[in-house]
Amino acid sequence: MKNITLEQADIIGEIANICTGNAATALSMILNRATNITTPVVEVLSKEDALTAKDRILIKVPYTKGLDGTNLMILQEHDALVIANLMMGGDGKDVSNLALDPLTLSAISEAMNQMCGTIATSMATLLNKPTDIGTPLINSNYEKSFDIPEELCNGTDILKVTFHLTVDNLIDSSLLQLYPISIVQQILNH
Repeated sequence: MKNITLEQADIIGEIANICTGNAATALSMILNRATNITTPVVEVLSKEDALTAKDRILIKVPYTKGLDGTNLMILQEHDALVIANLMMGGDGKDVSNLALDPLTLSAISEAMNQMCGTIATSMATLLNKPTDIGTPLINSNYEKSFDIPEELCNGTDILKVTFHLTVDNLIDSSLLQLYPISIVQQILNH
């Protein structure tokens, strides 16, 4: 079994911080709201419970150029509904009557596509290598569009990067990114 060292985890955490910081700026522009992501907490794990939590939205980011594989972003369902509500012209304050459905998932998908595209562009700059992503896929309680990648649940090391995310006074939560060891190694080799 291959392991991720703490030094490698710190390097990936710094790269994730730069890339996701740029994605927060993109999200702020999309939502027209002040958005902030703090310096991340980085952990090396062999299992992540958030993969099976019922109140989470999983976003699979498939790399199509530059890196081979995927990583996952994980949001609280409530936060995703706030983002969807803002994207659809709401004020984001009361999402109690909003449910995950094709319309809200489409809005969430568009926001995640913009964020993940910004992350890929930032990654390309840092790696000095073209890096592209495919359309992000979303798993939720409403709809499952992908299987969890084997390398994120087979007991090998994964890197969990946790950001504190705020959007005005509407979201005060965590945004998680999970990187399988294969992506970590590819990033470190550049």
